Amino acid sequence: MTQPDQPVLIRHTSGFKYLLLSALLVLLIIVVASHSARAQTHTPQNETPQNLLALYGLAKQNDPAFRAAASQLQADLETENQAFSALLPNINLGARIEKQDNTYDAFGMSIDASRNPGTYSLVLNQVLFRPQAWETYKQSQLSGEVAKLSFQQAEQDLVLRLTRAYFDLLTAQDDLASIRDQKVAITEQLALAKANFEVGSATVTDQQEAQARFDLTVAQELAAQNQLAQRKLQLETIVGIPVDKLATLTPTTQLSAPTPNTAEAWAQQARNNNLTAQQARLAKLIAKGESNKARYGHLPTLDLTAQMVETEQQIFDGNSGRPFDLGVDSTTIGLVMNIPIFSGGGTQSQVRQQAALLEKATNNVELASRNATQAAKSAFLGVQTSLAQVKALETALASSELALQSNKTAYEVGIRINVDVLNAQQQFNATQRDLSKAKYTSLINMLELQAVAGQLNAESVQQINQLLVH
Repeated sequence: MTQPDQPVLIRHTSGFKYLLLSALLVLLIIVVASHSARAQTHTPQNETPQNLLALYGLAKQNDPAFRAAASQLQADLETENQAFSALLPNINLGARIEKQDNTYDAFGMSIDASRNPGTYSLVLNQVLFRPQAWETYKQSQLSGEVAKLSFQQAEQDLVLRLTRAYFDLLTAQDDLASIRDQKVAITEQLALAKANFEVGSATVTDQQEAQARFDLTVAQELAAQNQLAQRKLQLETIVGIPVDKLATLTPTTQLSAPTPNTAEAWAQQARNNNLTAQQARLAKLIAKGESNKARYGHLPTLDLTAQMVETEQQIFDGNSGRPFDLGVDSTTIGLVMNIPIFSGGGTQSQVRQQAALLEKATNNVELASRNATQAAKSAFLGVQTSLAQVKALETALASSELALQSNKTAYEVGIRINVDVLNAQQQFNATQRDLSKAKYTSLINMLELQAVAGQLNAESVQQINQLLVH
């Protein structure tokens, strides 16, 4: 009886193994597919922290303000080509075709006639002596230099906007991390206060104070999360891509003093290289050119002109219908001189007007130089102050950490209460956060000092980027 039942058992076992293998195969396929999807979703950009230099390259490509400045530079540089074209030969080709119906009365007879005249001309004009045109060309070259300086200002503005947004985001991350660290500490103290209250070794006040601090920290965490999202949007607006992880400074990062380390040295560099001061000096030269052009209004002008005219026409006799061909070719070469004699006093008025504007431009140069000097000294003072704050906060952080450990030890032996530990923890977190913020401020102040002195460029970004770690 047992032998007939054995094959049935074997068949059932084989079917179970088949189902088990099929299920394992399906599960393996699902796992591989989900892993592949995650691999496609998490790109290297999301895995690797983004540093300041990489985001600077993206900002130069995607920031609308910087791209607009680049387009403006291209447009401004075309002014020189347009001014130079006024000094080159001007050649025009003209053509005119007409149909005319005419009636002539001669010797008591009326003759109806029609004609189809065609006139073709080639005219060349070449400036020989026009001092105003030459002065305009020299002004266009100066205007091109002004445009290049304006573009450099746009580059400096991009570096400052990007760096501020970058460090503002890091500051928001530090604020949130500090609050969360404090929340963890308060949670631990709250649990400890509840446990001590249950065993009778602490009062209900410790528990209530810890609970109040915990509730406040939750509210602060929500505000910090919102601030972080806002700062992230600001940075993404500049670079044009989503940002996630950022390279940051380490607690042990040491910041060096500016080189040179004197306010007067930076002030001298600002007087010479400040972009606004350079633009003011070029504007003075352009104003001087306008003054020269006004005086040139008294001088004559001399042009060379050459003209070739070909006239072809066919006249039809209205009575006989016979055509008559008539053609005229002419070539003219000559000099054209214009000598201004009297313009109603307009030329003298323009001379006085441009002289006043030149005086204004001279004063603007002095004003720009003084502003650059003052801005450089103020920026240098800001760098010194922020570096001093970093040093002070580094010392305060070490003291706060020591005080925190002492309060924890004293609380464990019953010398300190729960509030003392929470206060020490809050002070430590705040000092740590303030130290990072002071370092960010010092770096931004250094960039602003370099911008005032006309030295802010991609190399400045590279120097700061070397301080950042993943």
